[in-house]
Amino acid sequence: MSAALLTSDLARQVVERTMSVIDRNVNVMDPLGVILASGHDDRIGAVHEGALLAAQQDRVVEIARSDALALHGVQPGINLPLRSHGQLVGVVGITGDPEEVRLLGDLIRVTAELMVDQARAAESRQWRYREREEFIGHAAAGRLAPREITEWAAGLDIDLERPRRATVIAPAARTQTHTDALLGLQRDLAQVRGVLVGRVEPQELVVFSPAGRTSGPNVDVAALLRAAEGDLRHATGRAFTGSAAFEHAYLTARDTLTVTGLIDATGGAYDFDDVPLLALVRGMGDGWRGDLLAEPWRRLVAADRSGELVATFGAYIQQNASPTAAAGALHVHRNTVRYRLARIGEITGLRMDHLPDVLMLYLGPVLGSER
Repeated sequence: MSAALLTSDLARQVVERTMSVIDRNVNVMDPLGVILASGHDDRIGAVHEGALLAAQQDRVVEIARSDALALHGVQPGINLPLRSHGQLVGVVGITGDPEEVRLLGDLIRVTAELMVDQARAAESRQWRYREREEFIGHAAAGRLAPREITEWAAGLDIDLERPRRATVIAPAARTQTHTDALLGLQRDLAQVRGVLVGRVEPQELVVFSPAGRTSGPNVDVAALLRAAEGDLRHATGRAFTGSAAFEHAYLTARDTLTVTGLIDATGGAYDFDDVPLLALVRGMGDGWRGDLLAEPWRRLVAADRSGELVATFGAYIQQNASPTAAAGALHVHRNTVRYRLARIGEITGLRMDHLPDVLMLYLGPVLGSER
């Protein structure tokens, strides 16, 4: 940590805090003696020769009234070196007769060094959080080789053998309000112990929680998600360990969120175990094979301008392929459902009383949408 840690803003905070409890002027200077903050604003930016001497010789410099007359930009007082972890970062000075302000000078120095150390610790925590966030983003996206993951994780004290599951979170709609909710959640998640947060996509957060006995995210994470209910959608995947854990956990959560968004727009929280087949097929369906499998669904959607046939097929699936139960759910006659299913068969070339064909059409929304 360089001497630049003693910024003008931090110096101003030192001056304001100390002068709020003592009736003396306080100056804070950098290692070159330049005044960064002072109770007298007109002195900011000037070189304080007493502070420069204190920094160069790394010692307390007391300036009596007679000495002040011989130095430029100096008033009677005491100048004390400021150190952080053994490193000289600046000088703090208090104006007044040295005999009167000596004790106050020591107290101000201790206060200033404590504030510098706190700022240093906060910066270190922020830097470490940003590095963890970067690691999570790269590891979840599969952009790192196993060796890179192992070495980087070790440097961040991340145990790869600890089972973790991912929760992918996205705005429920593309509005500024929903985006702000995602940003607010990210700030709150930074305060939760034991979880790792990152981004793979700009409008998406991924949170890795230690896997417990039950499915779902960390308890504290779950509470934050409930508070954002309505603004955000989220899905949790399976737990994994090892160098590929972040990628695999992320993919199961991401694909779960994707497929549930295609087949159910009413809810906001999902789990991989709710739709394991669809989530896995979603991840495996890229390429020409997925396109072939999706052809019947595309034909149905293109022909069904009113959406009546798609809705009927959805009810048919939800009612475990029972025409009678589907009719009850749709509030229509059973024969109406049978007619519509026959019409679906004509359009798609599939038999709705044949399980493999029904399954093929069931996978259509997952493979037939833009990927």
